[in-house]
Amino acid sequence: MRYRRDVSAGVIVFHRDSDGCRFLLLLSKLTKRPLGEFPKGGVDEGETLLQAALRELEEETGLSASQVRIVDGFEHKEDYRFTSGKEQDRIFVRKAVTYFLAEASHTDIRLSAHEASDFAWLTLPDARLKLRYAARRRMLDAAAASAGCPSLNPQ
Repeated sequence: MRYRRDVSAGVIVFHRDSDGCRFLLLLSKLTKRPLGEFPKGGVDEGETLLQAALRELEEETGLSASQVRIVDGFEHKEDYRFTSGKEQDRIFVRKAVTYFLAEASHTDIRLSAHEASDFAWLTLPDARLKLRYAARRRMLDAAAASAGCPSLNPQ
């Protein structure tokens, strides 16, 4: 089996409205099973992690760097492994993703047709339910705390 190491960057996006904070989740088309995901993608040569995260955010959601405010001091890393391909073409991938936190100035989203099939702005409890992995729920909780978004149902 072949091995590959991928480096990606993403953004946990939230928006404040009269009811509090809502977090953006995308329904990914790129995973075997539909999963709620934060916008993320690969880092191109010469890009910083933040530049890559903001580029991916715009490509996947239409939100440009001028429409979000990066929250200083929030930078979380996630490492995981998966396999890709079949039989002789199977690759074992080790992936490292760095997430930043950003507040969106509006909630208008323009999805990338080939990467996501749907999106939702969700309260913290609802977003936690849509995230499959415990590490991502913990990261969302940390993001909410950094953003000053109180949890109505801490877990």
